[in-house]
Amino acid sequence: MSEPTNKTELLQTMQSGYAAFEALLAPLSEAQLIAPNVHGEWSIKDVLVHLATWQGRASEILEAAQRNEQPQLNPSIKTDEEMNRFNDAVFAANRSYPLVEARQDFRVSYQRLHAAVEALSEEALFDPRRFAWTKEQPLWRTVEGDTFGHYEEHAPVIEKWLASQKA
Repeated sequence: MSEPTNKTELLQTMQSGYAAFEALLAPLSEAQLIAPNVHGEWSIKDVLVHLATWQGRASEILEAAQRNEQPQLNPSIKTDEEMNRFNDAVFAANRSYPLVEARQDFRVSYQRLHAAVEALSEEALFDPRRFAWTKEQPLWRTVEGDTFGHYEEHAPVIEKWLASQKA
């Protein structure tokens, strides 16, 4: 997938990535969605909770940018080790979270992030120097990391698991 170069392309790439991920999940049964050990210990439902959590964090970042403020994420995550601990904590806290709510949270968090992208100017999304706190990383990279890029990370694992179930 080529990198978006403007806001319109970013929104289109977000939407196509989201639609492709939803299409991957659409034919699956509830049993398949809640089966453990798809992605490590995680079920597909757990992946949805994970994606919704990160989409929510990305929304907080973009919404802070709209206010021209530095985001105050809790917890602040600066290293891979901190990220892994956070992901583990989210998984542990949501193991019994209902599937229907996980699916809804995934959709709502995507819509919130999509709206946050729409609300920002192209300059705010693509100028790497627009916000000092991004350390010259354009905001669209946050969007990529927590939407289409993140789906592309998890989809092959789900596809591999699905293929193994047919064997």
